[in-house]
Amino acid sequence: MGLTREKDLPQLQLQGMKSRDGGISIHETRILKCTISHCRLFPRKHRFAYAYLSVGIPVRSPTSNWLLSVDDVPWWQKGWFHVSPQDHLDRGRHGATLSQNLDEYLKHQLRLAVQGLNPTDFPHVYLLTAPRFLNYVFSPASFWYLFGKKEQLMYVIAEVNNTFDERRMYLFRAPERPGPFPQTLDKDFHVSPFSSRKGSYLLSSSDPAGGENISVAVTLRSSKGHPKLVARWWSDEPAIDPASLSVAEVLHLLIFWGLNILTTFPKIVFNAVLLSHVHKLEMWYRPEPKVSALGRQPNSAEKFVAYIFTQYVHHLGGLASDKASIVERVPTSGSLLHLDIGQQKSSAEEKATTDLRVHTPQFFRQLITYQKLSDYLSYMLLRPYEENRTAWSDDGPALVTIVEAGEAARAKREIRRPSMLVSRMLFVMYGYCRCKQPLYGQYPDLGVPSRRKAVASPGEGEGEKEPWRISGGSCCLDDFVLENCGIATQARYVAAVLGLQWRARIMSLIGGE
Repeated sequence: MGLTREKDLPQLQLQGMKSRDGGISIHETRILKCTISHCRLFPRKHRFAYAYLSVGIPVRSPTSNWLLSVDDVPWWQKGWFHVSPQDHLDRGRHGATLSQNLDEYLKHQLRLAVQGLNPTDFPHVYLLTAPRFLNYVFSPASFWYLFGKKEQLMYVIAEVNNTFDERRMYLFRAPERPGPFPQTLDKDFHVSPFSSRKGSYLLSSSDPAGGENISVAVTLRSSKGHPKLVARWWSDEPAIDPASLSVAEVLHLLIFWGLNILTTFPKIVFNAVLLSHVHKLEMWYRPEPKVSALGRQPNSAEKFVAYIFTQYVHHLGGLASDKASIVERVPTSGSLLHLDIGQQKSSAEEKATTDLRVHTPQFFRQLITYQKLSDYLSYMLLRPYEENRTAWSDDGPALVTIVEAGEAARAKREIRRPSMLVSRMLFVMYGYCRCKQPLYGQYPDLGVPSRRKAVASPGEGEGEKEPWRISGGSCCLDDFVLENCGIATQARYVAAVLGLQWRARIMSLIGGE
């Protein structure tokens, strides 16, 4: 497999190598043998490249066979390589096809009045991505090329994923002129541990309908405009029709390129270790994604804690003297849970309404370490560090006040202790096993390299305990579950909380998840 020369890597608008006997068609499903290269320019120079199997999919009219399948199909009809709608665009809007997912995404943008795009304006869409192999996929980026009725390229969606299962979509208009086109995008999404969330990307891409190859280049620039990293993705060989391969060619594709899919992530980790331990690059801890990005998918334990949390908020709302009404909204694509909380103090006053939008599952992992919900919401919503924010509210102080009123009313009630010996024994053992210290975000002390050094060797006035760092105790949900739930729910709750806390401890040894 041919590679470009090392000195050519930093260039932004290089064309991919010419195909020998075939080109790219936006109307045909094709397999593309590609290469991805990374050239780090600052603060340390480092280069590496790896083979990368890609596919080009005509989203409106894809074809499938036993080698490469597209969209949701029964398991017995899936190919060795598979492109699933669940791996692309918005969370929670999984359609049966890539085309349905795209239409939902564009309609959502239309409702937000961000771009005002109508799906019917794009009868031709070409997706460049990586397929699943043996149900495993690692796709750092995918590109959606949206063509008009005259097959002119009109818009591009750059879909960026990080290793934490978080996602950011950038939608921008393509220029009318032919040839590669540059586009500047704000860097507001955590991708690499060796860069902060500041800076910008310069994306250079070619129109896939206008050439015989794929060529994409991304330059990461610092907040001062200095180029730090150049990543390139280009096709090396002619596009492959999955239906035209011989048995020998299929075996080579499955063995060699399938192995490449499975080893792409380990290769990236290996080079990250080199950068960290050999080149001594400083590492930035993962910040929580902004509202412009999508958080990772919650696991089953986090979903169960979310259910208990919702019941608990309803419970608190009914206890306060000025009762609060809780309405659970259908979450938007960027949130996991959306609660509208209203309170009317007197019949003469208007009903005051605020909301709580849970953005990432980390909200529930931190919640189960706090004794009072109001303390956690104060830390989460009122503290200035956006990098730690796992939830959002349009009026954080009002929300905290409503929750505090419910907690005060609950504290005046007589606690009903369970009569069942099994329940009491379960929670006694649970109390010995659970973490009793509140779980905090990484920023600023641990997330920023310079702050880590200050914490490791604090000087005068440094390392003091902040007022937010309260002492721990039993979780605010514990007594609620003990009083209001049956033994089966109690056991499931205990298993979920302990599982999440011990998983967090283990993953902290390798920098968290």
